[in-house]
Amino acid sequence: MGISVMDFIRTPREHGQVGSFEDRRRTSADRRDASRHTAAGEVLFIWHHEHEAPQSYPALDISEDGARIEVGCMLPEGMTGIAVAHRPSGTRIDRPAMVVWCRAVRDDRGILRHHEAGIRFF
Repeated sequence: MGISVMDFIRTPREHGQVGSFEDRRRTSADRRDASRHTAAGEVLFIWHHEHEAPQSYPALDISEDGARIEVGCMLPEGMTGIAVAHRPSGTRIDRPAMVVWCRAVRDDRGILRHHEAGIRFF
């Protein structure tokens, strides 16, 4: 039995509900403890600087805490927005998101193939 996107994207928290102190103290190294799963499909984002134009990116892997996506150009670290949903499953994410890293991916001859970005969900 495989793991679906429904298994690892948590439902949005109720308004005003705050995570535990332990949740808030987690470091970037601790985030890696969350299971990451290969993701088929795309993640839809609404970036704060371009809120009128939602963007969809292929999801390479995803977890409760974030995702690794394929992008066509460098995304600046610290860029923020809302992770809206996973497609084609239609699973709602509806969580603030931030680009925490972005890097070029090259083939064995050094030719740029695409970029990958690490996204953190809050």
